[in-house]
Amino acid sequence: MTALRDIAGHEMIKQSLHNALALDRVAHAYLFGGPPGVGKKTTAQAFAAALLCRQGAGDACGECGDCWRVQRGVHPDLQLIRPDGSSIKINQLRAVQESAAFSSFSGGRRVYLVEQAEKMTLEAANCFLRILEEPPGRVVFILVSDDPGGMLPTVLSRCHVYRFNPLARDEVLRVLAARLNAGGERAGVAASLSGGSPGRAMELLETGDRRAELLDMLLRLVRERPGGFCWPPDSLSDRSGVEEWAGFLTVFFRDVMVWQQTGAADLLVNADYQEQIAELAGAFSQREVLDILITAEKAARQLANNANQRLVLDALFFKIAGIRDV
Repeated sequence: MTALRDIAGHEMIKQSLHNALALDRVAHAYLFGGPPGVGKKTTAQAFAAALLCRQGAGDACGECGDCWRVQRGVHPDLQLIRPDGSSIKINQLRAVQESAAFSSFSGGRRVYLVEQAEKMTLEAANCFLRILEEPPGRVVFILVSDDPGGMLPTVLSRCHVYRFNPLARDEVLRVLAARLNAGGERAGVAASLSGGSPGRAMELLETGDRRAELLDMLLRLVRERPGGFCWPPDSLSDRSGVEEWAGFLTVFFRDVMVWQQTGAADLLVNADYQEQIAELAGAFSQREVLDILITAEKAARQLANNANQRLVLDALFFKIAGIRDV
């Protein structure tokens, strides 16, 4: 079980939660929001454990019966609410409303941890709002969301909101060492590519990344420019593939720009692909690299707004291939 004291980064948030526990000034509802993989859910679980632990002073002790039960997922006063299919439905919140009216099994608090809270249906959100308007005593709701902007403003206004930001690279490395016992150059590259998300870094280490495949596609485009344009392969047929391609281009051409301006290998994110970065730096002018970066960043914004993925992908390929008027 991870305690609040063991979480990497987010020092101000941890201190605020510790103070609330130590001074017995716990709010009835919290929202932990921020990008995926930065520690929101882990912090929520640690805070839930601390709320239920009757031996610790501002944090879970990790040794008592309450902590033992939380660690094994069998604590009767901790309930997890997750999407049922694609959404959190009203019947799930009605069940919460009914159970929250009862006293806790252990004589302390009851804690409800709602994952992907932005996926509540409108009916479920309104039901939850009624609970928050008249919160039961000794009940704490912890909502976790990658997209708090997708939630009802009236629900947000009744929660104590914490914004979780991406971690520093050293903090990501600390998480990799603790969780996976990972270190060395491979861990360093994963930390650099993660965008401050330990979850993303662990995914890269555990499942591998597609940089080699995406780089091969990029080099084929570049070596055939401006005449020979190859259409996007099937691996970029869905939105996640296009988003990955846009993210890859942004990071890789950032390295190309750094190489063109400094020639410093120690400043590269993709330090293990220095030779290919140098080749790309020689194939494009600094202006062209800047144009590609702008197009890739624009593509990411368009995809976030549900733009036509084929048009977005074509714009990226045309730009790299040197085809004008894109």
